[in-house]
Amino acid sequence: MLIKKYAAFVARTDQFSTRPYSDGHDAATPREIAIFGLASEIGSVISAIKKEWLNEGGALSSPLAKLELAEELGDTMWYAFALARIEDSGDSPDILVSDIEHLQTEVTDPSQRGARIREVLTPEDIQDFLDGAEAFKSASHPTLSDYQRLAFKTARTERHILLQVCAAVLTQLAAQLMRHLLPEIEKELNKQLKDRAIGVVLGEIAWHLCAIASLYDIDMNEVGEKNVEKASARQNDGQATPLHDASAPEGRRFPKNFEVEFRSVDNETVGIYWEGERRGAALRDQYSIKDGYRFHDVLHLANVAVLGWSPVLRDLFKIKREGSTKQQQDGGRSAVVEELVVKLIHWEASRRAKELHGDLDPYERPLFPKDEEIPFSLIKQVRELTVGHEVFDNKYWEWARAIREGYRVFDLLKKHNGGFVVVDLIQRELVFRPPASGI
Repeated sequence: MLIKKYAAFVARTDQFSTRPYSDGHDAATPREIAIFGLASEIGSVISAIKKEWLNEGGALSSPLAKLELAEELGDTMWYAFALARIEDSGDSPDILVSDIEHLQTEVTDPSQRGARIREVLTPEDIQDFLDGAEAFKSASHPTLSDYQRLAFKTARTERHILLQVCAAVLTQLAAQLMRHLLPEIEKELNKQLKDRAIGVVLGEIAWHLCAIASLYDIDMNEVGEKNVEKASARQNDGQATPLHDASAPEGRRFPKNFEVEFRSVDNETVGIYWEGERRGAALRDQYSIKDGYRFHDVLHLANVAVLGWSPVLRDLFKIKREGSTKQQQDGGRSAVVEELVVKLIHWEASRRAKELHGDLDPYERPLFPKDEEIPFSLIKQVRELTVGHEVFDNKYWEWARAIREGYRVFDLLKKHNGGFVVVDLIQRELVFRPPASGI
């Protein structure tokens, strides 16, 4: 992963550095968001190490820690580049080149600090680093891994001790970043840490992130590539994933536009109708708290509209595809996965609604309304449940849109105790029409 390419990627996916904001006390500036984001991601890196630290064999031996760390390192590096960009008024300064220059100064410093550093580094390592530093700075296309290998030559400790050092120093560096948010009176009264230029702090953060990666044999080029892939999938690029049944014969594809009726039998029971026939059994909430879950089939319709996927509805509508591979995609196991996904999303939506709107009756609580963030951790979790299924190819933003669209119409169905839902696979949306008359 070229450093220039990664910096350009951060600039392209950074949505908060250029967003408008007011000077009100409750409005976070892009700089504040970046500092808080970077500090919290540093905490996530340390947490990922800690989770395996006490396991037998130690943290460095854990493949599980390695997998989680790689993702957290990428997220943290993203914020480091984003903050550097904000500090430099929109340009993309190379904090890695700056850090190499800083390290050159340190290892050649005639002061007592420089002498102490040279005591623990061999003359060969020092010369290798100095020669490599000049080559790195003059290279036209250096990569993240080039920086990682070069910077690691200046490591003063090894393995477990170095991991502890990285965790401790990263915590201090996060605190130094946070000092930049303190008012002057607090800076005067809290002098345990020195004020340092953000650019220098960011370079040292990058060094310690890459040192941790080296200890776990994680290649920073791969970290950068995965980070690009993840962030790109989260952003709505306007390019929806092609419909999964596009190559299926007529009659085995979801229609591009179709309507489903949610017809209430009474105030607690609903049936769904397609092409004039009821599909499946009539549903009740089946829960001690009446929250309208009997309308949850609209969440499956949202999966069809936005994701082009619903083995549950393929079964109900009798449009399963043929062929060994497609039969597996439309089989019972896939339907179980979809029901699990829908239930997990609904559980989280209901849990959050109870916390945010506990004063309302469960039936009246809005679930993931447009002004409420859908946690990325939830989107990531439900997508990972579909590994091996065709819908895993859909992007994170499509999952978020499916959730949002499903609950938008879910609330309308609750409000009207039924209605008609049009599934539009061209616009990738649902359209609601209230019933002709109420119950």
